[in-house]
Amino acid sequence: MADRWDLPHRLLTDGVAQGIYTAGVALVGLKGELLWQGAAGRLSQEPEAPAATLKTVFDLASLTKPLATALAVMLLRDRGRLGLNATLGEVLPRTWLPADKHPLTVHSLLAHQSGLPALEPFYEEVLAAPPPQRPGLLAQLAAAAPLQYPPGQESLYSDLGYMLLKEAVEAAAGEALDAFCRREIYLPLNLKTLGFNPRRQPGGKNLAFAATEKGLIPGRTILGEVHDENAWAAGGVAGHAGLFGSGREVFDLLAALYRSYQGKGVEPFSSDSVRLFLNPVAGSSRTLGFDTPSADVGQASTGRYFSPKSVGHLGFTGTSFWLDLELGQMVVLLTNRVHLGRDDKTKISTFRPRFHEAVSRALGFTEEFRK
Repeated sequence: MADRWDLPHRLLTDGVAQGIYTAGVALVGLKGELLWQGAAGRLSQEPEAPAATLKTVFDLASLTKPLATALAVMLLRDRGRLGLNATLGEVLPRTWLPADKHPLTVHSLLAHQSGLPALEPFYEEVLAAPPPQRPGLLAQLAAAAPLQYPPGQESLYSDLGYMLLKEAVEAAAGEALDAFCRREIYLPLNLKTLGFNPRRQPGGKNLAFAATEKGLIPGRTILGEVHDENAWAAGGVAGHAGLFGSGREVFDLLAALYRSYQGKGVEPFSSDSVRLFLNPVAGSSRTLGFDTPSADVGQASTGRYFSPKSVGHLGFTGTSFWLDLELGQMVVLLTNRVHLGRDDKTKISTFRPRFHEAVSRALGFTEEFRK
């Protein structure tokens, strides 16, 4: 009798053979409990590259938004230091914040409803500035960008909004985003690798990293340095990108959020706050920091068998996670698809729903929510 995990394992391996990525790691669980994990491929396309393992560390790209920046806001809100209705004009220095950005709220930034553009190539201007000015300059450039629509009237996924959220977090916390997340979120959950600039952390030079690509930064190393150009120019720590981690640590963080959502209150999270952040924002398909599956079966990276009451996020480098708050399905899929070229997104977007559907069937879920 075939093992129920044969197909997910075969698909993970096929992703390497089909040239979607060179390294892939997947972890699957149910209601906070890990049931299956697998690794496939090698850390890079070099013939002698080491094999990918469950300890491989990936550039998590935009998973930074929900798993670092949004969670930092959640904790600061719980401690009465940063309200969701707080405006940037109340939190950030008005010496560099344009007047039209003063009314933007933390809530609107988290929900991608601020009116800010999706993405701008700020890195060239940042790299032209003296190194000490670079981290703060990214937010200043984001703040200077013209609004695309009146705040609160539409939703537009925006890296710029999270660049500004980083500054809001740091103003409220009184310390850097990476230091706050590490001490207040990751280490209390015994997540010792999850964090920013991993090569600079204790033992970081001994970690095995999945390769990304040099991209638009000539001479940049492809192992252990953030792939996003704007985040790299800002020193590796940004609100929209920069987080690194292994599959197991991402899974364990999601398990803590799931249990808290179910009312078990895993420290440092409160159940009420987790529910607030994981439930969709009125008039939006997003929550405060997280995404939800597309209602269009052709667009849903979760495939057909995740309930509409699911949250997750995708990362440009080839990473993703999905957490089904109704059925309890949990899937972390980390790949380095960008190592084989950033421009071809079709392969990974086709692979993800196939993989998630195989996992859902292995877990025993076959009801189609998206048809």
